[in-house]
Amino acid sequence: MRTAFFSECGYAPGELKAAMRKAIRLALGCKGLKTTDPYEVSVIFVDEARIREINSGYRHIDRSTDVISFAFAEGEGAEYAPFLLGDIFICTDVVAAHAEKYGTTFDEEMIFMVVHGILHLLGFDHHKKKEREEMRSAENVVMKQLCPQWKGRGEE
Repeated sequence: MRTAFFSECGYAPGELKAAMRKAIRLALGCKGLKTTDPYEVSVIFVDEARIREINSGYRHIDRSTDVISFAFAEGEGAEYAPFLLGDIFICTDVVAAHAEKYGTTFDEEMIFMVVHGILHLLGFDHHKKKEREEMRSAENVVMKQLCPQWKGRGEE
């Protein structure tokens, strides 16, 4: 598995990269995928203006958000590159605000965003109640392995 990290906002995950990579491996396991396969994902850190631009341009929602995932397994030509999972854009400004709002640390919230983003790339969603329950369950399974003190975000 290859994970590439990019920053458009000056944030550098440093030692957190290892936990983020582990989060991705654990999430792959939630779908029964082999972590030894050559999956590829990019994690891009952006500021609030950039995530708002992405959210507006692609989702037609004119506001900032915490994470947006673009799955490469969807759309034309996806079958030619089955191991290219996609891109995860994480807004560090919103993550900081959410850490305060939900009583988590910035690092926990960053890892949670990677977990949330990769689960979206793997086909999880949270628009319907049943989907949301499945996604929250998978998130909590992964997060508790990475952060044993994790109690969830209490946003249901």
